[in-house]
Amino acid sequence: MNPLRIRPAVLAWLLIAAPAFGGESMLTVTYQPLDGMGSGSIVIAEVTCHDWYATSGMATQIGLISARNVPPTNNLEQARNDVNLASLCGLRFEASDIGNRTAPLGLKLDATKFSVPKSASGTPEEIIRASLECLRRCLPAKLRTTPVTLSCRDSDKEWLQKIVSEFNAHDRTKVFFIPHT
Repeated sequence: MNPLRIRPAVLAWLLIAAPAFGGESMLTVTYQPLDGMGSGSIVIAEVTCHDWYATSGMATQIGLISARNVPPTNNLEQARNDVNLASLCGLRFEASDIGNRTAPLGLKLDATKFSVPKSASGTPEEIIRASLECLRRCLPAKLRTTPVTLSCRDSDKEWLQKIVSEFNAHDRTKVFFIPHT
């Protein structure tokens, strides 16, 4: 086999595949439903994350809604607890590639591992609603009217689908959920 014929093919493959391997890292803003730390309420907060795939063409701020959040503290022995309720409860958000013009746009809420720890602030419904409000706040314009699809256990399907359907019918330029304080 002629090695000169293989090289252009390998080079072409690398040029096409390179964007799939990430890009530059940078700081990205997302929103997360944070545990009120004993207050009994949920705090929807703007959070700055180190995004390792910021230039990948994906709406990475959506997946970061579920990223662990261990805030800085003045007591380093206590700086271990994740306070992000979406992360703690096993929720995951995904978005399709917003730069791909051939594939349909998609948003997904994966709640197949949804479980609320006893120490968490808020009810299961409030945690789902707060997480969807975080999604609404960080949606890029291209995804603002895209419906959310749900993956969950059969035992949770009825009540979760009701909330997701309500979110899908909601005007996303307006607040979907405000946690009580």
